[in-house]
Amino acid sequence: MTGSPGTETDSEPHVRIRQQETVAELGQEALETDDIDRLMGDAAAAVAETLATEYAAVFELLSGGEELLLRRGVGWRDEVGAATVPADRASQTGYALRSERPVVVEDIRTEERFSGPELLTGHDAVSGISAVVGPVEDPWGVLGTYATDRRSFTEQDADFVRSVANVLTAAIEDAETKRHLRRRESELEEMFDRITDAFLGLDENWEITYVNERGGELLDPDDDGLIGENFWDPFEPALGTTFEDEYREAMETQEPTSFEEYYPPLETWFEVHAYPSDSGLSIYFRDVTEHRARERERELFRTLLDRSNDSILVIESQTGKILDANETACRHLGYERDELLELTVPEMERRFDDLEEWRAHVETVEKEGPITVEGVHERKDGTTYPAEVNVTHAELDREYMVAIARDITERRERERRLRESKQQYRTLAENFPNGVVTMFDNDLEYMLAAGRGFDELPLSPTDVEEESVRTVWPEHVSEAIESAFRANSDGEPQTVETEYANREWVVHVVPIDDQEGNVFGGMTIAQDITERNEYRKRLEESNERLEEFAYAASHDLQEPLRMVTSYLQLLESRYADALDEDGEEFIEYAVDGAERMRDMIDGLLEYSRVDTRGNQFESVDLNEILAETRENLRVKIEETDAEITAERLPRVRADPSQIQQVFQNLLSNAIEYTDDGPPRIRIEAERNGRKHRISVEDEGIGIDPEDRDRIFEVFQRLHTREEHSGTGIGLALCQRIVERHGGDIWADSTLGGGTTFSFTLPSAQTADE
Repeated sequence: MTGSPGTETDSEPHVRIRQQETVAELGQEALETDDIDRLMGDAAAAVAETLATEYAAVFELLSGGEELLLRRGVGWRDEVGAATVPADRASQTGYALRSERPVVVEDIRTEERFSGPELLTGHDAVSGISAVVGPVEDPWGVLGTYATDRRSFTEQDADFVRSVANVLTAAIEDAETKRHLRRRESELEEMFDRITDAFLGLDENWEITYVNERGGELLDPDDDGLIGENFWDPFEPALGTTFEDEYREAMETQEPTSFEEYYPPLETWFEVHAYPSDSGLSIYFRDVTEHRARERERELFRTLLDRSNDSILVIESQTGKILDANETACRHLGYERDELLELTVPEMERRFDDLEEWRAHVETVEKEGPITVEGVHERKDGTTYPAEVNVTHAELDREYMVAIARDITERRERERRLRESKQQYRTLAENFPNGVVTMFDNDLEYMLAAGRGFDELPLSPTDVEEESVRTVWPEHVSEAIESAFRANSDGEPQTVETEYANREWVVHVVPIDDQEGNVFGGMTIAQDITERNEYRKRLEESNERLEEFAYAASHDLQEPLRMVTSYLQLLESRYADALDEDGEEFIEYAVDGAERMRDMIDGLLEYSRVDTRGNQFESVDLNEILAETRENLRVKIEETDAEITAERLPRVRADPSQIQQVFQNLLSNAIEYTDDGPPRIRIEAERNGRKHRISVEDEGIGIDPEDRDRIFEVFQRLHTREEHSGTGIGLALCQRIVERHGGDIWADSTLGGGTTFSFTLPSAQTADE
């Protein structure tokens, strides 16, 4: 018994691969060619070559179903196109025609299921494989391959023949479909060409059978071709949308449907009418995107009108009849829209007694253009409200009047309150001593001016009211006022100082806002500070002279102290041998007292020079100040094993040398006034508005609460010199330095519980702002 060549010469995987390649090549050819006869011939040749058989044939079932025609084949002499075989079940080909699986024959001579047709036996065909082409219930024909020797074909060989038969089935069905489509196109072309709407035809399998020219413009602008495509392939985004729901329901119920829907890929709204039939679905559609856009614009415009805060009425010019009204007008007047459209303007506007007065008003508007008037509108319930009405003439298909009315009840109430408030302000302002009070609006025009300070000015209140800030005052004054007002949109007052009429003034500029917090004007309160400034100047000069005196006195006291100290030291060195123990002790006391006196004079001198000899303020990094202070106290820190910890400190606006003096005094005290063990000191900073609070905390002996108020006084000491050294000036000096910077200093302490000294300094960031 002879097997297929693949079982003898090649490995099974190799045979399978070769068969698969053959099927793939034929499948590709089927996709690329419309020549079915050529494809059949190539398929027969490929099967015969692959399975090494002498014959291969493609039989076509003839009409009537009794015979199969040898359509194409390999190995036959002149029989192709002429020879036939029986199609009955007793024939080998007829049996295969009715079999789902390929029919394999090892030896036709011993076959009991059927007999070999004369065409095969006449060519000495003994074995072979036959497979139906097309579905068994509606076959097209049979593909067969035959050998002249007895052969056992494998299951793989049978599947191979079945696969080639499937390729032929698909190609033949495709050709049939194309013929069917061409026939349908020919039948429908004349009718569809007369349709102005876009048209799309689908068969019962959802395949696109026809698209007219307008449909192609809308659905296939790139001309990719839609005919023969399954509708849901090119239009996959329509799945799960109204399109799919409506089309499928129409096909299932055989009921026509109409709808509008948006198709995002084409950015188009379609109006669709679909008509089902037994053969498929006819879809008529048109692009209604522009129509929808116009509808949306009308809807949007209507929505905007209805949501307007103003009443809007469209009125027929000659009759005064209300043709349209927005919801605001209905709400303000208390009517339903239908009720309002039954009224005329004279029936709801008290300003017009009759139609003639209304027509006269129309003529005025036509001649002069849009006008704005104030009137009284009457509601349905008989109540009234004041309204400001802007009336415009419009002409389209006919003449209209468009009235936009605003309820000014609240404005009238604000005006009333403003008048009352203005009168109250005027009464207060007229009695304001030693100053001037004004009120102005957002345009910087004065509404009120009063105050006894006008007695000192070359202006009277009447010269100021209803005038602009810029025209009343000199440029430097008006710019200062305007700048302060414009900088106060947050409602916070501003203060500026200026000169006018040979006098010095401080001007407080305060914004005025309504109940909603909206600034609508401002108020200035100006006070004559000429005498106050002169007094302050004299006081500053007096303080400066006192400081100079203190400096001079302190400096002059240094010389006799140095002389006393020098002679005491000379006496001690020259007569040391002649002095007894008491004498040496007396001299030591005298020298120590002189040195302490010198330290006190130095401290007093430094205290007196805080204001007069200080440096300009600048942006100072307190971290650098602390580092320098640590270096100055390095010996003391090392001797006491002090531990100083600090978080990140801010930048402040300060005199760096004076602030370093504050740090040095506070840290030195914290180290000095420690009970037992190494000093532990912590420095912290906290932002508080426009200032920073700096805290120096120790774990020392603490301060009695009764003594906390006097520790900042000059020469005040809480301990004896034997207990702790010092002059009693350090904390007083710290206080004066901090006060020079506009800050405060204080102490929080309990006896035995440590002390925290805190002081405030202006933020460098605030100063920059």
